[in-house]
Parts: sequence; structure tokens; C-alpha cells
Amino acid sequence: MDLRHYVRENQQVIEFVQNSTPGVLDKYIGTLDYATARFNTILLTLSQDTLQADEHRYEIDECFAVIQNFYTDTKRYLTWPYFLKPIMAVKLHWSGVTQIPKIKFLLEKINN
Repeated sequence: MDLRHYVRENQQVIEFVQNSTPGVLDKYIGTLDYATARFNTILLTLSQDTLQADEHRYEIDECFAVIQNFYTDTKRYLTWPYFLKPIMAVKLHWSGVTQIPKIKFLLEKINN
């Protein structure tokens, strides 16, 4: 498993967060920022121990998918028409409450 793949793919998310306009989507951008920072910390920790990285392969893939889906949904929220935004806001809220915490739990699991 090559952890560099995840870093390269998350580069789009990091650039999106850095180039975002303050005040537009602060809570979604903040969630993406925290999630990618935690995920990169996980990757840095696991790059030092390949056996542990192989052990957590499924969780790493799942966390990567969560970040990519949240990023895609945030971009959709920006481009969708006004009357459809509440639907995407509910989806983003659900993802932020149920899916994003998986990254934090994996980080705590790896650090302990």
C-alpha cells in the first residue's frame, strides 16, 4: 500500500481549503481542514510503521473516501441552485456528524 497516493489525492482538498473565501462556507471548510489535517497526521504516523499501516488499511480507505465525499458535496453545495441547497446542507450535516468522526477515532486508535 502506498500512502503517498492519499497525500497526492488530498492535495486538491487542501488547495480548496486554502483558496476558499472567508465567510462563505466556514463550517464546511473548517470541517475539511480539520479532517485533512488529522488524516495527514494518520498517514505520517503510519508511514513510520508499515505493519500498522497494513493492519489499518480498511479504515484508511474509509477515511479517505469520507474526506473525498465531503469535499465533493461541499463543491456541489457551492454550485447547486438556491432551492436545492437545503438538501445538500442536510447531507453535509449528516456526513459531518456520522462520517467525519471516524477520522478522529482512527487517529486516537493509532496514537494509543
